[in-house]
Amino acid sequence: MRFRHPGHSRYPRRTLSMIGLALSVLLLAALFYFKIPTLALDFAGIYVVVLVAAIPAVALTGRVGLMAAYTALTVLFGAVVFLTSAPIIRANAYYQMLGTEHQANFHDALPPIDIDQAPLVSEDMALQAMQKRLSEIASLGSQVRVGRPVKQLVRDKLVWVAFLEHSGFFKWFADGGTPGYLTVSAHDPADVQLVMELNGKPLKLRYLLSAYFGDHVERHAYLSGQATVGLTDFEPEIDDEGVPYFVGTTYEHKVGFSGSESTGIVTVNAVTGAVVRYKLGTEPKWVDRIQAEEFILEQMQDRGEFIHGYFNLNNEGRLRVDGYLDLVYGSDQRPYWVGGMTSKGNNNGLSGFYFVDSRTKTVRWFKVPSVSQYTAAHAAENVNPEKRYQATNPLPFLVGSAPTYVMALRDAQGVSRAFGMVDMRNNQVIGVADTLSATLRSYQSKRSTNRVAADIGTEARDVELKGTVVRISSEFRNNQTMYYITLATAEKTLGTIFTGSSDLSEELVLTKPGDKVELSYSDSSTRVVGMSRFHNADIPGL
Repeated sequence: MRFRHPGHSRYPRRTLSMIGLALSVLLLAALFYFKIPTLALDFAGIYVVVLVAAIPAVALTGRVGLMAAYTALTVLFGAVVFLTSAPIIRANAYYQMLGTEHQANFHDALPPIDIDQAPLVSEDMALQAMQKRLSEIASLGSQVRVGRPVKQLVRDKLVWVAFLEHSGFFKWFADGGTPGYLTVSAHDPADVQLVMELNGKPLKLRYLLSAYFGDHVERHAYLSGQATVGLTDFEPEIDDEGVPYFVGTTYEHKVGFSGSESTGIVTVNAVTGAVVRYKLGTEPKWVDRIQAEEFILEQMQDRGEFIHGYFNLNNEGRLRVDGYLDLVYGSDQRPYWVGGMTSKGNNNGLSGFYFVDSRTKTVRWFKVPSVSQYTAAHAAENVNPEKRYQATNPLPFLVGSAPTYVMALRDAQGVSRAFGMVDMRNNQVIGVADTLSATLRSYQSKRSTNRVAADIGTEARDVELKGTVVRISSEFRNNQTMYYITLATAEKTLGTIFTGSSDLSEELVLTKPGDKVELSYSDSSTRVVGMSRFHNADIPGL
């Protein structure tokens, strides 16, 4: 049997080399178009694309020396990536990525609960409401689908926004665009708006995440002069005039070929395709998401993981993110990525919270031992276990100056049926009721009879008040009597309603309108607040 030398073939080596080169050029073009690698030295993607595309050209030459050189170059590239980016070598650099922590207390950031505008509509509730609205229009329901809802502040109103996306390739090919977007109030899932025209003109959203080829929003931005900067996290947002945009985060690497850090944003008008890039600090005010969620989550995890370096066999001081991040709007109306941190191996309690401004990346650390969101949700669900309610992701609020998880409770169909409030430091203090106002009363009742739970330590801002009782009424709830009082001070009649049970003070039972009283309460901007002390000065001998 005769063996053919590798250099011998039915095709001349030169021909094979030309075929290999042609295949590599075609592969390179395809990879560039579909993978859209960032053309920057600190991004590994461009090197990987070139190395992969070179395989046909190198392999078909039949030259052992060239293949050996290619293999050596590939190994060298892998070594450079490892030495410059591996956590085992760069642990401290990853630890520093999150930035400087500013110690704070909850009163500086947590919004007080607003019974009339509490944003407790979750993403899945918003999506369900949007899909229901879309299904009511037969001509649209089969042609488009609802994209992922994103929460944002529009003209001081918190809403969920989702663009209509193509339902498939052939719908995109036939239609070229979708007819608008939907919004849902973050307070009321019944408040759904389908926006199909703007300034009297029909909307046609062309540049979308579900579009193909040059209409795909990220590829469109890349091919519009943004190839030299990292692009990620394209999310739908509307400006204050209702114009639909996709907002993507631009980024670079701070730790070798890793350690992603936001450097600004790119906006893509979903109708016209106009692309504008903004550096940090120059973004439009209507943009809420500048710091990419995936980067902040990764940096929080690295801060907790590498607190004592990479080698920490006994896990001393190590923390991890509990669950996932949520976008919360603080008392200053600024958006924050909020993540609870728990010790490794502890699934029930939190060591504190990170609040990271999603625009500026200012980091606030609230060192408040508390129960986890999962534990709080489970506690609220078990108040009425026979109803099998499922809680939305608990959000942190101030309720009577007390850090409190607040959530909606849904039935099996995803419809909100009740609400829950759980003390962040004592999950035995729970309020659950059919309405948010009733939930607040139930929760304050539990807190007034549990002074350990009500004591919020140095964070409390107790206010002492003297006045005359204008009205007093009682309500029997949760096997105890709750009293509700309004006062008039020397200056004016207050609109605040003060609450407390007979366990707080026996004098409440004997109090009547016109009595002079003294009380203390935790400073709060809510209308209904719980009292921490009560004294009726008109009751003799007391």
